Amino acid sequence: MKKFFLFVLIFATLSNVAASQFILNKDVDGLQFFTKWGHEKWFSKKSPKVLLVKIVNTTDVAIEFDFGVEFFMDLLLVEESKPKAYCLSAGKTLLPRVSGLVFKPESVEPDSLDSYELSGLEIKKAISKDCSVIDKE
Repeated sequence: MKKFFLFVLIFATLSNVAASQFILNKDVDGLQFFTKWGHEKWFSKKSPKVLLVKIVNTTDVAIEFDFGVEFFMDLLLVEESKPKAYCLSAGKTLLPRVSGLVFKPESVEPDSLDSYELSGLEIKKAISKDCSVIDKE
């Protein structure tokens, strides 16, 4: 009975994860930006929707970059986040919840939005493989 319960629990978890996959939004200079709509709290379907962004560095050098998010309704910009600076070491991934890449529109409901766009993207390649050894000015 315990094995059956464990099997059902694992199957339900994997089904939930598989149903909510990230979609490649942009691929720029070795940085891949994946996005998906999720909930603010992991296992609470009642929590507000948020935009989750996962970023993968496919190059062999660290990359410093800035970006933000713009939200659109009826083809008009209704809200935007200020571009924020990030650094991603060679071959590494920034996960949304761990890295603060969770974007929530404050002035409108996410369900009423037509689209979103990753904006203010400015990429600067570093000479090192690791962000921790890059001099910050």
